[in-house]
Amino acid sequence: MRGFFIELLNMSLSASFVALIVMLIRLPLRKAPKIYSYVLWAVVLFRLVCPFTFQLPVSAVPVQPQAIPHNIVYSESPSIQSGLPVVDQAVNTAIERSLPPASPSKSVNPIQIALEIGSYLWLAGFLALLIYGMTSYLHIKKRVMTAIRVHDNIYETDLIQTPFVLGLIRPKIYIPTGLGEQELEYVIEHERTHIKRFDYLIKPIAFLVACFHWFNPLVWISYALMARDMELSADESVMKRYDEDIRGRYSHSLLALSVKKSGLLSPLAFGETGVKKRVKNVLQYKKPAFWVSVVSVVLVAAVSLSLVVSKQREETPGSMPNQGATQTPSTDQTPANQTPSAEQSANSDSPTSTPEASNQTMYSSVSIEFLSEMIGFKATTGFSTTDPRTIAYIDTILKTSQTPTEEKDLNNYYTNQYAVKLANDHGGYSCKLYYDTLYDKAYLVKDGGLYETDTDFARYIDSFLENSHITLPIDNPDAVALFKSYGWTLDYRINAITSKLSDINVLSSFQPNAYYFAYNNELSKDIGLDMSEYSNTSDVRVEIYRIHERMPQEFNPIKDSRGIVLRKGGKIIGAYISAGRHSAFNAISLKGNRFEKVTGRTVNEWMADRVKADGMEERLAKLKPEQVIEEYFTALENKDAEMAGACISKKTLLENLTANMQNENLYNERVALPLTDSDPQSKSSFDNLKLAKLSKVEPIDERDNNGITYRVTVNLQYKNLLSVFSGEQSWDCSMVYESPQTGWKIVGFGH
Repeated sequence: MRGFFIELLNMSLSASFVALIVMLIRLPLRKAPKIYSYVLWAVVLFRLVCPFTFQLPVSAVPVQPQAIPHNIVYSESPSIQSGLPVVDQAVNTAIERSLPPASPSKSVNPIQIALEIGSYLWLAGFLALLIYGMTSYLHIKKRVMTAIRVHDNIYETDLIQTPFVLGLIRPKIYIPTGLGEQELEYVIEHERTHIKRFDYLIKPIAFLVACFHWFNPLVWISYALMARDMELSADESVMKRYDEDIRGRYSHSLLALSVKKSGLLSPLAFGETGVKKRVKNVLQYKKPAFWVSVVSVVLVAAVSLSLVVSKQREETPGSMPNQGATQTPSTDQTPANQTPSAEQSANSDSPTSTPEASNQTMYSSVSIEFLSEMIGFKATTGFSTTDPRTIAYIDTILKTSQTPTEEKDLNNYYTNQYAVKLANDHGGYSCKLYYDTLYDKAYLVKDGGLYETDTDFARYIDSFLENSHITLPIDNPDAVALFKSYGWTLDYRINAITSKLSDINVLSSFQPNAYYFAYNNELSKDIGLDMSEYSNTSDVRVEIYRIHERMPQEFNPIKDSRGIVLRKGGKIIGAYISAGRHSAFNAISLKGNRFEKVTGRTVNEWMADRVKADGMEERLAKLKPEQVIEEYFTALENKDAEMAGACISKKTLLENLTANMQNENLYNERVALPLTDSDPQSKSSFDNLKLAKLSKVEPIDERDNNGITYRVTVNLQYKNLLSVFSGEQSWDCSMVYESPQTGWKIVGFGH
């Protein structure tokens, strides 16, 4: 297997250069039909699977196909000869320093051991991806087993969100139920294009090849770009067949059927791969001029030919690997003055891992300035403090971020820029921080260079601009000690408010205060603090702190967390951790446990025992689900927030209590009502709603004990366009049977 692994490494190396060249060639082809960019990836595929190439005196590929010789395992001084001196020098130096020299007294060459271990690691990764791919395919296959045949090879099912092609021998087109006639026409044309071009075979073959080269990131980038070009070219093929302009309608269909990407090996789904890019391409599409097609064909043919062949190697005594060579192994096996990376420093248990542990600095103040245009949730664009602990931590991170990196394009819409300045009476030190929020990377520009730093530090800097009532240093040592005892570090206090604690023992109609504290009291009980005895108590002090550590991995990509402390008469009566402006269910106890683990029950089970229906709830509990929908829209027409809220599932209302709020708030004071399209910060849910006239309610799936979905047709009119268009429209209304006491409730509206 070692020989196969060496051959695989050689193919991966040469294919990497071919992939980079193809990526560059795609740039001048941006305005050409995407079919030409798509065809170019065939050359990369050829290089990845073919162990031999045609050799000519001239080739665009700078590396040799056999950069790693098979006899490297027998060489006293193993080395590669790629044809690029810079690459050879870097790799050969790394081999020399990382491996002990070969010795006649040893039966095995160190490079042989390294390649043997590498081959087994490669096999483990390949098998893992192969199992993943097969499992994903079988999972999708199982979901469409109950699909109903419409005609030919087109099948319909309500278990999918977007159309796709599935099958290797007899591919079938699967479509979700409820598609409009126009959407259905475009979908079928798009998917038939994939079938005619055998894309349903090309994509899984490309995935299989990528699995063989799983260790090479350029292969995965190429796979993603190929999939994008595949979809873009299919879109263009559909539009080319129509004489009239269908760009607007086709783009609307893409957006209507867009879904989150389901994984590495997803089927040929109409609305899954790069929808934003595809919509932009569709709207900019023009039928190509004849000369554009001719130039593109010539360019693609020339590039493909030059990339398929390799340059003939001139074999000279000096170029033969290790021929007659004797070298003295270097004794310098470890780079001198090696400094830990910022990520290692910031995440380790070293004294610099948290602000609490940093206490030495020559500076007396620090200021932070936001330099980007996208403000987002930020409350301010500048912050400064003289808190010694904060200054020492920032100073320490700036000093220990010593891992240099290559120059990057950091001037884009998803990278936030900050100026960080440390100062004292004698001068100061300043640098720039770049936080790439898309790829979760952070960089420092300092001392004339670009260095990597930890994203936790970037989030720490950014947090000072999101809150306008920061208290530094923290003046409540008991709160700091409580969280520290469970492994959490409090950076600063975000806010402190005085609140009433409503009745959290018996819940009735939805009241934000009661439901919020009742839910989080269960988390507080996990550390022995129970707020139940303080129900219906006023003048409860609530303190909100920023926690330095990120949320547990299961909440990814959510990272920021807040420590919540409740006091009565100075005594801590409750404490838990919240993710802030996300779902209220993104909360844990100080032990790191979720609600279900703490209580041993789901939220619905917990509320069924806790909620006592009032008169309004009792009346609604007797209604059929379609009647509850009618009651909801009548309440919207009458601007009756209490009745409208009573028609909504309490789990839905509770989950949305913290959505899109300012980080210094505890929860949203008002209930968010679906389809009112109101600003989260507005005083009333009806500030933007002019009309909500229901005209039709009809079931679209079979009713069971727990839920049913209805298609509702309603005329919605708004004062301002925020997220929902005005006019008559159809929505899918999901209903759930909440409990015998409260009956059927609306979960939400969707498409």
